Amino acid sequence: MSSAPTEDRIQVRREDAVGVVTIDNPPVNTLGNPVLEALLGAVQSLEADPGVRCVVITGTGDKAFASGADLPEFVQMLDAPDEIAFHTSLTRRLFDTISSLRQPVVAAVQAAAVGGGLELALSCDLIVADEHARLGVPEVGLGLIPGAGGTQRLPRRVGAARASELVLLGRLLKAANAERIGLVNEVAPEGTALDRALELATELAARPAVAVQAAKRAMRIGLELPLSDGLDAEHTEFLATLASADAREGVDAFLNRRRPHFVHG
Repeated sequence: MSSAPTEDRIQVRREDAVGVVTIDNPPVNTLGNPVLEALLGAVQSLEADPGVRCVVITGTGDKAFASGADLPEFVQMLDAPDEIAFHTSLTRRLFDTISSLRQPVVAAVQAAAVGGGLELALSCDLIVADEHARLGVPEVGLGLIPGAGGTQRLPRRVGAARASELVLLGRLLKAANAERIGLVNEVAPEGTALDRALELATELAARPAVAVQAAKRAMRIGLELPLSDGLDAEHTEFLATLASADAREGVDAFLNRRRPHFVHG
């Protein structure tokens, strides 16, 4: 394992082929501009690393995975439209970058994921939540709406009816209920969300990267397209994987009943 701090409040480390990004901005891991910029730099550095085949994003402490905007900073920006515009565009750039990362991304939600914290988790491919975590987008109670993807990514993940309930009523869900409606993929016993996320990430990293990344691209592109166009995108990605060394290795290993040795190319 190697470790390299990106910025005081963001740490990045490698565990074999898994890159781990940790938000360490106590007490509740707020996402002010410096943290957003550091997170962006961290995920971009991991995407550029050919040895990283999966990414895990988590937070420190037992209060919050991430808690969205730094409210005192946000209040100061209310009378400064240019500053608000910069903050929101930076947030969108970060979350879009995570969503479109070539590697799969697993969120290890070790504590509450509320507002922008949940929107950060929604930009990841898989979400593992601690059994005591609470998740939701309560912005309507402040006279606001979710402004970092909550009104768009949440319906795509849990469906329009469930998303309407969460967004319009601003309710927070227990982790078990979040799993029941498909908001999170797994609920981990107390204190083990990161461990479980790392297990999933290690499993993903062991699978042929060409296929995993092509599948992620096909699904992401298809969500934005009519079915027919999405099927075209899938077909293009399928043909590209056929040309890979790992596809030949995987099929040969299956036919000969042996363990495949993928080279991720």
